[in-house]
Amino acid sequence: MWIIFLFIAAIVLFTFQNITFKQFSHNFMANADSYFMFSGLYFAIICAIFLAFGLDISVFTPLAAAVALMFAVSFVFAIFFYMKAMEYGPLGLSFLFFSAGMLWPILFGIIVYNQPAPLHNGLGLVLLFIAFYISTRGGKDEARSAAEADDNVDGNVDATTDNNAIDKAGNTTDAKADSSNKTGGKLSRKWIKYIVIASCTNGIIGIAVKLFRITVSHEAVTEFLFLSFGLAAIIALITGSVLLWKNKRNLSHFRKPSFVWVTLGTAITTAGGNYTMVALTLLVSALLQFPVINGALVITSILVSRIVFKERVTKNQLIAIGVGLGAILLLSL
Repeated sequence: MWIIFLFIAAIVLFTFQNITFKQFSHNFMANADSYFMFSGLYFAIICAIFLAFGLDISVFTPLAAAVALMFAVSFVFAIFFYMKAMEYGPLGLSFLFFSAGMLWPILFGIIVYNQPAPLHNGLGLVLLFIAFYISTRGGKDEARSAAEADDNVDGNVDATTDNNAIDKAGNTTDAKADSSNKTGGKLSRKWIKYIVIASCTNGIIGIAVKLFRITVSHEAVTEFLFLSFGLAAIIALITGSVLLWKNKRNLSHFRKPSFVWVTLGTAITTAGGNYTMVALTLLVSALLQFPVINGALVITSILVSRIVFKERVTKNQLIAIGVGLGAILLLSL
């Protein structure tokens, strides 16, 4: 019963994490400055949460710090490009290819540690490329929609700027262009670029976790997450502060009451989701854990994308999601 509860908790937490990410991307991510400052804030809250569990400081070795730094840098930029991808494409499809970053830890284990390369992993890789190809195809009208989505984002922002009297914060949140992910047109080139970078950096996160368990400790997970998110908070806050100073902007749009709830929601779901996943690794086989959770999250992301954010999905994209879901399951085994 406890294991079932953890499975449900992980799926629910990461589903709501996707919602908070999308909410921030749409309503508060005016520019890179705002992303880094937001990230620094919720990373710090995550550290406070893990600190409450108690820590074994003997784990904080130079090697642990190096691996945690690898995790931190990758996490900061993986989520940045994932949020950028969600501006130009539907949540369900974006999450599908973001989660495909699990491919890189698999390849890392095969190349560095001579782990076996099962046939089903190779088939999953082939299906993943097929899904990506299908998702980026469309008819002539869809192609025009994608081109307009690329060309008009900045134009729509500029046009709305005059109407909304946007200040130096660079707050363009009300002017986010939704022509690609709202109309269900062919996915834009910007979505392709952002989701590929997001997937690759997400894969580096998985490699960092694998390295920590092999080289440092298999069980000191709370300490690893605390150190990783602590370093991520420092990186994000310093980067955000430098960008704010350089661009002479402010964060006046963060004063909205809804920003507090988005920040707390992101911190709680990120901390809880990661901790729950770690707890499950100690209780069940990865052959059960990852296919069930990743598969369920792809489905919930599609539902949230359609019901909450009213995003349309083309026939090609639905086929790509189905093929991609099969690829994720095969890669997870």
